[in-house]
Amino acid sequence: MEIVRDSSGQPYIDVRLRLGEHVRVTRIAAGNPGYGCPTLRIQIRDAKGHLRQGPEIPLDVLGCVIAACIDLVRPEADADGQG
Repeated sequence: MEIVRDSSGQPYIDVRLRLGEHVRVTRIAAGNPGYGCPTLRIQIRDAKGHLRQGPEIPLDVLGCVIAACIDLVRPEADADGQG
């Protein structure tokens, strides 16, 4: 995956999905002013090229968010602790 910069100079990576859509993950150095730390912004670029705004995740909790995503994609037997 190639890291490129947007018009604001922020680095991002586009991950291709199906049907011509992409997930854009952008590292925001200054972050959301309310967080006071860098963040990752997640957006969807639809097949027509429009960006749909998504969450901005503070880097200090990103590991927890990724862990939650991993837990959700495990087989159900593993996710409910019985596998």
